[in-house]
Amino acid sequence: MEASKEPSERRRKKSDEPSSTQDDVPEQLATASEEGGAEPVERAAQAAKALESEPSASEASSVEEQAEAISPRAERRRLEEQLEALKRKESELRRALAIADHPALADAIRLLEGHAFALGRVEGKMAQGLSKAEERRRETLEKKVTSLRDKRAELDAEIAVLEGELAELGEQRTAALQAERHEALGRLIETMNAHHGALRTAGLEASQLVPEIAQWMPEVEALAANARVAE
Repeated sequence: MEASKEPSERRRKKSDEPSSTQDDVPEQLATASEEGGAEPVERAAQAAKALESEPSASEASSVEEQAEAISPRAERRRLEEQLEALKRKESELRRALAIADHPALADAIRLLEGHAFALGRVEGKMAQGLSKAEERRRETLEKKVTSLRDKRAELDAEIAVLEGELAELGEQRTAALQAERHEALGRLIETMNAHHGALRTAGLEASQLVPEIAQWMPEVEALAANARVAE
């Protein structure tokens, strides 16, 4: 009797357990894929991306060669920039310490910092030189100045020629008039000498008869004295 009871109990337990039907198969597959199947797929995708992102041997070698070619200069520039930044930071910390130790000097320290910054900015602009717009303006002005200088040289040459002609014209006129005056004065002296005796006998003076002669009498007398000395 006991032996017959055990199989019946086993059958009762099996009947109590839920049976797996065809409807439960997709759920089991989904559960299996969620538990263990997703990990291999993700690994495969990551491996594909890594292969795509990795450069080829030639590209890697060219990149390494470029890095070796520019690395010393770039590294030096980077180190210099870091050094300058550290120096600025050190100065800032020193000022902060000074202000903390001497609060009464805070305004003075800030003023010194501001004026030094303004001066350094101006000197930086001076070192940079002209901007592109200013450089173009400078070239334009230089061209105009050169053109005007050339024109001025031409004008100076023309002015020199005209001044020479004017000078010659004045000199020629002066020389011609001096010769004409000398000739007229000589004729006056000859006439006065020719009639000097008759006028003197009559008690007359040439300068009294022709008052204009009086202004030339000193020159007439000087010429007469020179003529007597030459004789």
